[in-house]
Amino acid sequence: MNTRTIIRLIDIVFILLFGFVSVSQVSSVKTIEPPKSTEAPEAEPEGARIITVGVEKDGTYLIDGGEVVFQTLNDLQNFLAEAREKQTETQQIGVRIRAHWESPLEYSIAVARICKELGLPKGLDVVRVK
Repeated sequence: MNTRTIIRLIDIVFILLFGFVSVSQVSSVKTIEPPKSTEAPEAEPEGARIITVGVEKDGTYLIDGGEVVFQTLNDLQNFLAEAREKQTETQQIGVRIRAHWESPLEYSIAVARICKELGLPKGLDVVRVK
């Protein structure tokens, strides 16, 4: 046997192996429960108010799931500045920026820049809505 024949046989064996693996069924299915995060809890920290700013792909901004809708950054900045003025020693304000996965990054960065100017802590989430 020459090397060409051996290479062809190896190719055939790999094709058959791939066929058997792709056609075979998994005999037991296990459900994997992903671990829960202990470092970054989803709920608001005690004594804090988290304002969720949703960033839509058309550039509109939704506050706390759509309770308030802003079309411009100036309106959003005024709202966040007013919320910052209302914060007390016991209740700190934080901002969670939730961007639609198709929204341009510049919209989310603009919200983050406003938070930085106002001195508000922020976090950024990118959400793909099906």
